[in-house]
Amino acid sequence: MRNRLEGLTRGNQFYAARRAEHATTDLLPFRISPTPFPLTSEQHSEIHRIGADVSDFFHASDALYRDNDQVRELLDRGKPEIFCDTDRPLNYLFVRPDLIITDTGFTICEIETSPFGLGLAHLLTDGYNQAGFETMVDPAILAQHVQNGTEPTGEIVFSKKTDAYKGQLTYLAESVFGRDWTLRTVDDLNLDTQLYRAFYLSEYMDDPQVRLLVNGVAHDSTKGLLPSLTPHLEEKAVLALLWDRRFQERFRSQLGDATFNHLRQVIPPTWIVGEEAYFAPGMPEGIERSSQLASLAKSKRAFVLKTSGFHGASSWGEGVTFLHKKSGKSVAELFMGVEQNLDTLHVVQEFHKPTELPMSYVFEDTVVTIGAKVRLTPYFSLQGKLLSIKATGRQGTEFIHGSSDSINAAIGI
Repeated sequence: MRNRLEGLTRGNQFYAARRAEHATTDLLPFRISPTPFPLTSEQHSEIHRIGADVSDFFHASDALYRDNDQVRELLDRGKPEIFCDTDRPLNYLFVRPDLIITDTGFTICEIETSPFGLGLAHLLTDGYNQAGFETMVDPAILAQHVQNGTEPTGEIVFSKKTDAYKGQLTYLAESVFGRDWTLRTVDDLNLDTQLYRAFYLSEYMDDPQVRLLVNGVAHDSTKGLLPSLTPHLEEKAVLALLWDRRFQERFRSQLGDATFNHLRQVIPPTWIVGEEAYFAPGMPEGIERSSQLASLAKSKRAFVLKTSGFHGASSWGEGVTFLHKKSGKSVAELFMGVEQNLDTLHVVQEFHKPTELPMSYVFEDTVVTIGAKVRLTPYFSLQGKLLSIKATGRQGTEFIHGSSDSINAAIGI
């Protein structure tokens, strides 16, 4: 399977290590499962339901931001004025809830909109499909959706920060966007064509080229930039709004009881640091502030602290801390830093333990099977249609992402 997939990469390395000691020449620098990851028919149905409900939640969160002064104050915090525009239209090709498989079902740890990993999901689906396996989604669906939503000519734009994904983005331009789409670095652009941003809006703060690009397109409606300059929807804090008693009835009314209750089942209780008084379920163990989690025993501290969005540490797991893995002193020091940086939103989310499931990979012509914690990354249109999906498994860590020791696979039927 690895040989087949590498033959489809068009010679592009899908991830280049950011540290010299991890450098490799492998086109796919991680483990590959020889077969698709199996799910039950009930799990398939649940994924489709999650897609429909998350897409509705995405739209409802955007509407709440535009209508509600309190939400705008929260989600605009720390952002330059150029991003605080309630008239800017919403425009995304997909939304991606990250699903962790637990003993009680799926749990959504984040909702992503960035394209990192999309090329790999398509490659895996295409490769397994060509190998004769039935996959959960037809690989043609993603390209059809992307091409219907973009101009025939355009450029995928990456930055210094996202340079590690250059090969995967090249593959995405050639195999998914197709037609006359190419890859360009942020300082070598044609502003007269449609641009798809493969960089984070927080890079505006420290990358002059990103700032020039954003300033150049922000006030010119003739220039097409995807995804839209709407960083309020790229905050992890959006998940906390569902659990905020100030807004829960608005969500219930707009989404309906069934969708609201389902989202509360799959999105773990989450609150924004500094907004603890509005956390609908009430704070754990009677505490009043997030920093008081440091005083709880580790068994009572099963929560995750996350940098929310508009910050360099909010991507690729860099701003994620599992509080039950830290000493009380370390947790206290973490929150001291957080509470001194009120310009950046942070959230605390209840930790739901992943189930260990068998995943296999091939090592020196031998199939090796391990017990892996598994994350599914399904990509949905903003109308809730499944476009692509992959599984990633790792052993011995709570950070379940693509790495040299991760196992990656398409999803089978």
